[in-house]
Amino acid sequence: MSTLSKKVFIAPSVFVAFVDRAHPKHDQTEAFFRYFAQEQYNLYTDYLNIQDAHKLIHTQISPALARDFLQTIFFSNINIIYPEESDIKTAFKILVNYKSIDLTFEQALMSTLANKHNISQICTCDYLHPLFGLSVFYLPI
Repeated sequence: MSTLSKKVFIAPSVFVAFVDRAHPKHDQTEAFFRYFAQEQYNLYTDYLNIQDAHKLIHTQISPALARDFLQTIFFSNINIIYPEESDIKTAFKILVNYKSIDLTFEQALMSTLANKHNISQICTCDYLHPLFGLSVFYLPI
């Protein structure tokens, strides 16, 4: 039986749900981060995901909480991935050639970066397009 990698890419929807205690998925995201800490997962995200989460927290919840979010990211052990030009071009190519029109540039780039860094699971509260064979992270029962 093969074991899954302990690398997970975090989507902005998870950050927002974790910060917003009134969010319907808050308890689920709280359990995600508790599990990641207990099982010593390596967490990754990209700067666009941080920017998106910050903007949503700033506009929907509170500017002060958005600042606290950035400070927490700074002191956390979450690895921030920065795209290279080839990653952006790959995301553009995916976006142009993908059959569904609901794929966003941010999702294409997130999938590109996860694939490039051999991260097979993405933790998200949103629909995940099945790019590169990536899968949604689920807590084991």
